[in-house]
Amino acid sequence: MLSLGDQSVIVPPHKAQPTRKARISPDKATQTLSNVHGKACETFFKRHTVFTAEAFHAHLAVHGTKPSAQQCIRILREYVEAGRLHPLRLGAYLTRTAARSLDQEPVTNLIQIAAHMTPDAVLAYHTALECYGLAYSVWFHALYAARNPANPLRLATGLVRGTPFPQTLKTARIEHLETALTPKNGLRITTVERTLVDIADRPHLGGDWSEVARGYGNAASVVHFGRPLPDVQRMVAYALRLDHAFTCAKVGFLLDLYKTEWDLDSALLQPLIKACPRQARPLDPRYTDMPASLVTPWNLIAPLWVQQRTWEDY
Repeated sequence: MLSLGDQSVIVPPHKAQPTRKARISPDKATQTLSNVHGKACETFFKRHTVFTAEAFHAHLAVHGTKPSAQQCIRILREYVEAGRLHPLRLGAYLTRTAARSLDQEPVTNLIQIAAHMTPDAVLAYHTALECYGLAYSVWFHALYAARNPANPLRLATGLVRGTPFPQTLKTARIEHLETALTPKNGLRITTVERTLVDIADRPHLGGDWSEVARGYGNAASVVHFGRPLPDVQRMVAYALRLDHAFTCAKVGFLLDLYKTEWDLDSALLQPLIKACPRQARPLDPRYTDMPASLVTPWNLIAPLWVQQRTWEDY
């Protein structure tokens, strides 16, 4: 209350207006962080297309002002709000150029993104074939296996998508059986042995049957480049672990198809023969209208063009 001579004036209290949190612009975010961490952040983003919060924290601990883990999370959150980063999952990020929408991002290394899509992601199937130099074709999308795959991620350069682990491995909780880490980037990938069995188990994820079969042929040819042949005993053990008679028959058929190139001892295939289905089955229902014949002892009705490896004529 103010007193003006004989008059008193009541001044109403000021009512604070609620403030709305504004979206941070890319420029403002950079200005906010550049005073302390910005230069170190941008250096890291330029070197890493995809990264984890742990790797980012380790970088700033050496090249920045050693922020705490919680401070790093706040920094990353601001860059996400600014459009500089895209969260792939909790604790993993994709570096972006803020001027582009996500489906226009010219990311070249889809494989690195695939390996970070889920905490348990494993590069698999055709993508693993490409990594080992055994694929005949190049796909413009990357495949990974996971217990619960994330939604597909579409970028300007291709698609990143996941597929569930084989059910028998999920049930036994041994999804990372026959996997390894890549020497350069430490990305988890199925071994050559598992990859060859997996593409026989799910041929649509390895290409058509000519490419699936070529994978087995190419695996034999790498010996000429100083690389060892895949371990057939490990392939047989993994195929049996999947506990699927049809898969055992397909793996045995493909190994038999290249037994000369693999210098294969037929005794190694006996466990697969015992696990084969009792009744004959088509190798692939997509090819039932093509000339085919029964292949023993695998009880598979295989198209003649697969048995004769006609793709080698071109």
